[in-house]
Amino acid sequence: MRRLATGTRVIAGMRVVVGTRGSALARRQTQRIVDRIHTLCPDRDVRIEIIKTKGDRIVDTPLAKIGGKGLFTKEIETALLDERIDLAVHSLKDLPVEMPDGLAVVVPEREDPSDAFVSVRWPGLDALPEGATVGTSSLRRRAQLLAYRPDLNVVDLRGNVDTRIRRVEEGDMDAAILATAGLRRMERGDAIRETLSPDIMLPAPGQGALAIQYRPEDAGAFGFLEALTDSAATLEVENERALLAALGGGCQLPLGALARVDAATDMLRLRARVATLDGARCVEADVALPLGRAKEAWRDILDELLAGGVREILESVLTSASKDGSAEPLFGKRVAVTRAVSQSDALTNPLRRSGACVYEFPTIEIEPVPVQMELEDITRHDWLVLTSANAVEALFAEVPATSLASLKTAAVGPATAEVLQARGIRVDVVPNKQTAEGLVEALLQHIGDVRGKRFLWPRAEKARDLLVQALHDRGATVTEYVVYRTVKPDVPDVRVDALMCFAPDIVVFTSPSTAKHFAAILGEARLDEVKKHAVFAAIGPVTADAVRQLGLEVAIEPDQHDIPGLIQAILAFSTNGETHSR
Repeated sequence: MRRLATGTRVIAGMRVVVGTRGSALARRQTQRIVDRIHTLCPDRDVRIEIIKTKGDRIVDTPLAKIGGKGLFTKEIETALLDERIDLAVHSLKDLPVEMPDGLAVVVPEREDPSDAFVSVRWPGLDALPEGATVGTSSLRRRAQLLAYRPDLNVVDLRGNVDTRIRRVEEGDMDAAILATAGLRRMERGDAIRETLSPDIMLPAPGQGALAIQYRPEDAGAFGFLEALTDSAATLEVENERALLAALGGGCQLPLGALARVDAATDMLRLRARVATLDGARCVEADVALPLGRAKEAWRDILDELLAGGVREILESVLTSASKDGSAEPLFGKRVAVTRAVSQSDALTNPLRRSGACVYEFPTIEIEPVPVQMELEDITRHDWLVLTSANAVEALFAEVPATSLASLKTAAVGPATAEVLQARGIRVDVVPNKQTAEGLVEALLQHIGDVRGKRFLWPRAEKARDLLVQALHDRGATVTEYVVYRTVKPDVPDVRVDALMCFAPDIVVFTSPSTAKHFAAILGEARLDEVKKHAVFAAIGPVTADAVRQLGLEVAIEPDQHDIPGLIQAILAFSTNGETHSR
């Protein structure tokens, strides 16, 4: 796609590629948006690109056990960031609450957000006999069903809309609960026997809404996005998703939330409900605010939920044993991950698959630093040295990979090497010990005499000078370019309150900055409170030293100083009580 500056007028005839999942529902939802674009801009050439996601590939496992963010969105978002597509259409409830840097969404008019009761024999939920079997893939629906009808047998049900309806029709179960909007979009409204009242079943945050995802710098090229935006729906889902984010976002918390704008009274009403998986305990809250204050409704309702005992509900959800859940090595463990959002998946997904409930509490943001690197400045070097994956990403935002072909390359560890190799760069040196000391040692073993050798080191704004000093002392020249910095994000107090509610068993740090910012964000009193029930994990010795300087004891430090090593150390500690502290 040809790049256009923000504010550029819509260009008639320009092609627009819209990405979506391959399911029938996703294609139909996307076609509705494409039809609206054609109506607004009849000269546009709009086509749909089908992209298969992880959630589409895994069809035989309950969603709560797969874990991870963006099961149905990540591959599509990657295509959007890589400019292989121009827009993406998602079911909003599938989108993680943390948006990748460089992407934004608009929300069109929202359809009915309710849940629907589907059955062949029974006219409604109340008509089901005692012990009837009801299918759903949602922990939220399970919890609320059992809160209303504890006598029911709730079983897992996955598959597309037609598959779920067919299983009910074939008698595999007495009924199923599906989203009303999805049924109607698939023209299967005939299957709805009852639309469940929010008094019985509050929907998932964002249910019934679509999200059109785009790159903000291209907004001027897509003037139709403003015409597609519905302000009332946007206000509703922003409140619902803000509440979800405050309560942990990615954690499998059975949260129902529904905000509705009443134009006649200029009010917004927000309701929320959290129940244990067996439905035995339930906390509810209900607030109404004038539209002028409605953006903050989620804060008021969070206070009510916290006062009502959401922390205890979360504790119960984490310790509720399923048939095989207790066999998972991290089952019942609460793990707080402080890594930047853009890099957290490699850590959080394996932890979730091992049974942990992960609260993502990013304490750093990665901020690129623009630099001017002339081609001759690069090619006069002999070696390119990378000490983090962040540096790789920041470097290639400024420099094409082809300009580095003449340089030999050293990477501090396997993760950094993998990112380089994905860019087509051969990696000549990777140390066994993933530290600056280990990298220097590996370079000296590989090269021998480094006198007269010229090293290019793209680095963070704050980085140890050990690498530079060690090579300089041996007669080498090192050119440093600051290509990124880590900054402390603005974290609202409500997110910190939610972390305290979460009460992590393990707090994981992947850099000195994540630890220092964690302490600064919490403050002394709340940090002392976390210390009473949490142990701390550090990815390597430099991070561990920073953690100890904060007065925190490092219980977990891997021998292999990378993400796989860190995960293994956490598993060993949780399973066997093995402390890997230096």
